[in-house]
Amino acid sequence: MPNPLFAVPLNMGTGTWIVTIVAGLSFVVMFGIASAFGDFQGLINTTLENDSIARENRQNKK
Repeated sequence: MPNPLFAVPLNMGTGTWIVTIVAGLSFVVMFGIASAFGDFQGLINTTLENDSIARENRQNKK
C-alpha cells in the first residue's frame, strides 16, 4: 500500500530522508534566528533611503 503522506511516492532511501530532515530543521532554526535577531525594518529603511538618494541624483543629472 502506498504511503498516504505523499500523493506521489518519492522513493527516497534512508540517507536521503535524513539529509532532507536535517536540511529542513536547519532552515527552520536559521529562519528563527534571523527573525529574532535580524533588523529587517532597518534594512528596509536603509534601502528606501538609498533608493531616494539615487533617484534624486539621477534627476539632478538631467
